[in-house]
This record gives sequence, structure tokens and C-alpha cells, in this order.
Amino acid sequence: MSKLLAVIVLVLAAGTVGWFLARPSEHAVSLGLPRQATSGAATQPRLPSSRSFEVWFVREGRLMEALRTHPATRRVATAALDALLAGPSLSERASGVHSEIPGATRLLDVAISGGVARIDLTSDFESAAATRSLQLRLAQVVYTATQFPTVKKVRFLVGGTPVAALGGAVGRDAYTGLAPVAVPLAGSWRRLPPSRVGPLSSRAGAWTGKELLVLGRAGERTVFAAYNPRRRAWRRLSPPRGLGSSFRVAWTGRELIAWGSTVAAYRPANGRWRSLPSPPAAGPPRLVAWTGRELIGWTGSGGAAYHPGGGWRTLPKAALAGASAWTGRELIVVSADGAASFAPGRGWRRLPPPPLRRPGATAVWDGDELLLVGGRLAAPVGLAYSPKANAWRELAPMDSGRRGAAAVWTGRHLLIWGGETKAPGGFVIPPHGLAYDPKADRWSPLPQAPLRGRREPVAAWTGRSLLLWGGGSGLADGASFTPAR
Repeated sequence: MSKLLAVIVLVLAAGTVGWFLARPSEHAVSLGLPRQATSGAATQPRLPSSRSFEVWFVREGRLMEALRTHPATRRVATAALDALLAGPSLSERASGVHSEIPGATRLLDVAISGGVARIDLTSDFESAAATRSLQLRLAQVVYTATQFPTVKKVRFLVGGTPVAALGGAVGRDAYTGLAPVAVPLAGSWRRLPPSRVGPLSSRAGAWTGKELLVLGRAGERTVFAAYNPRRRAWRRLSPPRGLGSSFRVAWTGRELIAWGSTVAAYRPANGRWRSLPSPPAAGPPRLVAWTGRELIGWTGSGGAAYHPGGGWRTLPKAALAGASAWTGRELIVVSADGAASFAPGRGWRRLPPPPLRRPGATAVWDGDELLLVGGRLAAPVGLAYSPKANAWRELAPMDSGRRGAAAVWTGRHLLIWGGETKAPGGFVIPPHGLAYDPKADRWSPLPQAPLRGRREPVAAWTGRSLLLWGGGSGLADGASFTPAR
């Protein structure tokens, strides 16, 4: 009986694992290069070169994932398993991460067919181990292989000899007791000092590079304030006149433009508002964006563009209204089941419709893709649109879908906080925020905030921290979250 089988017998006697492996014989193993996939096996999954794969190591007795990047390859499963066998990096080891797979283990072959990956490893893989170590060893391989959509289960071979699997090939469900606990994105929260502004029924914010500007309505009054993170201090400012209760704002790099019943611009350099001419499109806007040269926006009656040095000009009516984000070249707008883009000088053009309906979603531009998350139904699966590929893809599922949440792009992660998530019986406030890494297509929770959950808080990214303030339910407090570098 092999060493691997001996350990498995002890595991089964203890009744701690549902599926384990036993092999009938043992023989010498050639340590040559991995063989090509057997005839009839499906091509290994292929990921875009801009993506990463995961390898699964061990920390504190449980599985934990680590990201690895890779060049474009048709044998990405082989690349992932080779990276797994290479073990944790020095920095990962310093943080307590290790691998239960013996260091001398080498990959001989990977063949994928019918949702099963046949993984052949050298005999080093079956070196004697305690029960828990063996469970983790097997789970590391299974979790790493089954991250790809074409692999559901793993069938093990050792030195070219098939290993008899009790019940057949094994999947992740065999190791649920070792599954990783979701690790929050590293970072810290800090409460903001009291604002002395009071709750605002409608509100908008913008980051100037030095301050968070907050504009909103308190009853029949317009309220305007600024928060300076360096000084940790708020100051009340004079608001614009005649703005009304429905408005949108945009930061130009020098001024905050507020467009509602009237249009006005605030310049922090002199602390003054100035009234702008009335736009050719009447009414409060549904869409607003700063292009780097001019403000563009659309109301129910049409579109208009404002150049700080040249006044207003008329734009063609919007093709649709919905979630929007400026990419640096065009404004992409997504409704429940349609999408379009507007580029100054070229006008509107239709885009492929989103593959899933997401009414009321939030859109954020990450530099490569438009990320579309949340919505009125708090769907847990978001979407991404690539202008370069002119195509959509689905995001990995969130642990809790959101509606009415704040969303910002940090340059590395999409951070979402607040809002409501759907639960049996209705909508509830989720326990934490979320971070999405587009390169890994992975969500992580944020550490617990020192704030009550709420809908539609003001949010801004300072270049270093997420600032949150106010929100529904009459709240007028705030906090900052600074991700670890």
C-alpha cells in the first residue's frame, strides 16, 4: 500500500472528508517535460493576457488565494499549476503563507475533457503527510485547476498511473471545510469630524485635489460646504442662487459647475460663485460630464455643451439616458437594455446592448472598460464593456448585489460602499463594502466601516482615500477608507 493510500485510510476512518484518492501501485517516474494533452482532450482554457490567474496556498490551516500574471498562452491551466508548484513568493512566505505540496513535486501532464482535468504529478506529491496536510495538498490542486470555467473536477494521476478516486473525480465540494474565509481588502477606516452641515435631502460632491466639495438641499435651502482631509476640518461656504432641488455637478480642474434650474461655477481660488448663461437645453440635466475641454449635458429637451471661454452650443438629443461615464474620448451611456456613446465632433452612435438588464446601475470607467454594477434590483452580477473589443463580459458575482451604493475607481480597484442588497423578504443594508479587481475578476469585502449603512452617500476618491459623507435616512456623518499600499 502506498504512503498516500495509508494516509487516506486514516482520513476515511476519521470520517472528515467526503472524497479522497488511492492509487493501486507505485513505480519509477520520469521527470521529463510535461507531455502533450492526450488525443481527444479539450484545449486548455485561454485567458486574455491582461488577466491573472489564482493559485491556492495555505495560511493558518485554510486555503488562501494568490494572484499570478501570465503571458498569452493556450495552456493556461498548465501555467497555473506550474505556478502553484513553484510555491509562495518570499513576501508571501513572510506573511505566513506556505504550501503543503512537497517542493520537489513536478507537473507531468494536464489534459482537460468533459469538465474534468486529468492532472499527472510526480511521485513526490504523495510523500507522507498528516491528515490535515494531505487534505490541504489535494485541495490546493483542485482549487487551482477548477478556477477555469472548463474544469469542474480533477482526476489525479501519480507518475502516469491513474489514481482510483472514491466516487470518481473530485471538485471543490470535497474540501468545503478548507475553503478560504473571504479576506477583506487591506486598509483602514477613520471617521470624519462633524460637518455641522446637517442632513441633505439631495446632494452631490466633487474632489478638487485638495477638498471635498458638498452641495445639497436642506429643506428649501441650498447648502454648500468643503472638507479638507489634511486639516481634518469642514467649512461652510456660500451657496449658488436659484439652483433648485434637482441638479448635477462636474469638476473642471479649476471650477465646480453646478447645473440645475440655473447654472453657476464656483472657483476655490477666490471662493466665489459666478452665474453662467442659460443653456439652450431647458430644465435640469439627466446626464453631465466634463470632457477636459467643455461641459456636456442633456436635459429632457435636448443637449448642450459649455466651453468656459466660449459659451454654450447645442448638441443633438441624447440617444438614451441611464448610467454613464466619460472614458477620456467619449461618454458611454447604458440604459436597462441599450447602450450608446457620444464623442464631441462625431455625435452619438449605438453600441452593442448589455447582455443582462441592469436598470438603475452605476457606471465607472477603469481606464480600459466601463464597469456597470448594481441597479434597482441589486443584481449580484455586474457587466464590463470594452470599447476596444466593442464587447461586453460578465463580472464575477458579488457576495451582495447593491442598489443606491457609492462607487469610485482608485486606479486599481472599484470600491463600492453603502446601498441596499436583496434578501428574502425585501432589501437590507449589507454589512460591508466591496472592492473589485478587474485584472483578477475578483471581489473582496472591505473592512467594516465605522458608519451606519445608508443609500446614496456622497463619495469621492482623493488619490489616496475614499471619502464618504451623508446619505439617505437623514445622516450627516462621514468616514474615509485608505487602502494599504
